[in-house]
Amino acid sequence: MTEDMQLFHILHDPTFNNQYEEFEQAPDSMPLSWLALLFAILGTSIMALGPSSNVLSELSRKGSVFEQIAELSERYRNAALRCLEADNYLWQQNVTTLQALIVLIYGINHSHGQTWTLLGMTYHIALSLGCHVDPSEFSLDVISSEERRRCWAGVMMLYMIQNTSMGNLGPNPWDASEGVQMPSDLNDIDLVADEYVLPAASNRATQMSYLLLKFRLYHISDEIASVIRNSPQPQPSLIERLDRSIAGEQRSWHDKYTTHQALAMLPTYHRVHFEILQGYAHQLMLLLHNHAMRSPMTETSQFRRSASKVLSSAKEQLHIHDVFFTEPDYAPFGWYLRGICSFHAYHAAVSLVTILVEQPWDETHEAILPLLQRCTERFETLAEVSVICRKAAPVLKDML
Repeated sequence: MTEDMQLFHILHDPTFNNQYEEFEQAPDSMPLSWLALLFAILGTSIMALGPSSNVLSELSRKGSVFEQIAELSERYRNAALRCLEADNYLWQQNVTTLQALIVLIYGINHSHGQTWTLLGMTYHIALSLGCHVDPSEFSLDVISSEERRRCWAGVMMLYMIQNTSMGNLGPNPWDASEGVQMPSDLNDIDLVADEYVLPAASNRATQMSYLLLKFRLYHISDEIASVIRNSPQPQPSLIERLDRSIAGEQRSWHDKYTTHQALAMLPTYHRVHFEILQGYAHQLMLLLHNHAMRSPMTETSQFRRSASKVLSSAKEQLHIHDVFFTEPDYAPFGWYLRGICSFHAYHAAVSLVTILVEQPWDETHEAILPLLQRCTERFETLAEVSVICRKAAPVLKDML
C-alpha cells in the first residue's frame, strides 16, 4: 500500500494486496468496483511523485511537474469514476464502492478540488450499506467489521475536513450514527479472517493511531472555530482551557509514539504521522492565540501570553516545514509538503512578521529573521510544484 494511504488508513492492506495478486493473475476477473478503487489509489499516489521521478515525464507530456501531476491525477480519477459508472454504482453498491469514493474524495481534497457534492453522495451510500450501524449487529468477522468502521470513520473525517474549510453547511452527519464504534487501534496484521473477537488494543502506535488521534484534534478545532466566529474578545479562561486541551493531546502523542521507542527508530510513516499531528496542533495554537491578540489592550497579561505562544508555535511550524523539505525519508509525502504543510508554514511566517513589526529591533528579530528567509527560499524552490508556494513566496519576500 502506498505511503499516502497510511495517512488515511481505511483499507485492510493484506486484503487489498491479495486482491491485487488476483488482479495480476486474471485482470478480467476483478469486479469493476475494485478496479475503481485501484484507479482511485493511483490518482492519489501520483501526488507523491516529484521532479526526480521519471514516471511523470514517461506518462505525461505537460511542461511542468505541477501540470504533470495534475494531468495524471485527473486521468486516474476519471478512470475510477468510469469504472463506478459502468458498475451502476448509483443503484448497486458494496463496501469496495464506498472505499473507492472515499479515496477519490481524499485525493481531490489534497489537490484543492471541490468535493462537496461527491461527499454528500458518498455519505448516503454509506448509510445505504448500513455503515452507520455498528457491524457487531451483523455477525461479521473482524476484518469485514473493521473495514466498515474505517469507512464510516473515513466519511466522518472527510466531513470534518470539509467543515473546517467551509463551515458547517448542513446537519451534523454524526447524528446518523447508530452506535457505530470507532475503528480499533490495531495494525492490519492483528486482524485475522474468520475471527470474530478483536484482540486487545495496543498502547503503542499502530496504523490506525493517526486517524483516531486526528479525530480528537478536530473536535478541539471545532471549538476554536466557534470561538473565532462568535467571540470577538474571548475570555482568558476560555483561551487557557483550549490551550490546555491542545497541550494535552500533544502529551498523549508523545506517550503513544515515543514511550516504547525513540521517534527516530520508528517506521517512517509513524514519524510522519507524529510531525503532521504536531503541525496541526501548532496551527490551532496560532489560530487561537492570534485571535486572542486582536484585543486593543496590548499590555495585558493575556496578550503577552498569547504573543509568546504565537512565537513558539510559529517557530515550531517552520521547523516542521524544514523537516519535510530536507528529510529524504519523507520524500513520498511530498504532496503534503506542497499543500497543507506549506500553507501552515505561510500562516506561521505571517504571524511572526506581524509580531515582529510591532516591536523594536532586538535579539528576537535577530533569531527569527533567518527562519523567515529560509522559509522564503523553500517556497521559491517549491514554486514549480506547489500553487501555495508560488503565491506565498513573493508575498513573504516583500514582507522581509
